[in-house]
Amino acid sequence: MTDNGKDVTLKQIYTMLNAAIAEAGGNNAFARQHGLHHSTTSKWANTDRDVSDTLLDILGLERVTVIRRKKPITPGRVKNG
Repeated sequence: MTDNGKDVTLKQIYTMLNAAIAEAGGNNAFARQHGLHHSTTSKWANTDRDVSDTLLDILGLERVTVIRRKKPITPGRVKNG
């Protein structure tokens, strides 16, 4: 969640990561600061690695799963499966 309580987009996560990397002094410094291998940080920064719970934790974020009702099937619409 952001400070205003709204969901965070993937783009915002990478913006936050890049800001944290810059503040740390680069990928290697960020990796050392958080006990990570430098290639992990590099892969995150280049979007070559999925956002993990470790990264979310570092950024002060959490993954939340939401379950909601499906929209009702309208007459004439074919349901797959």
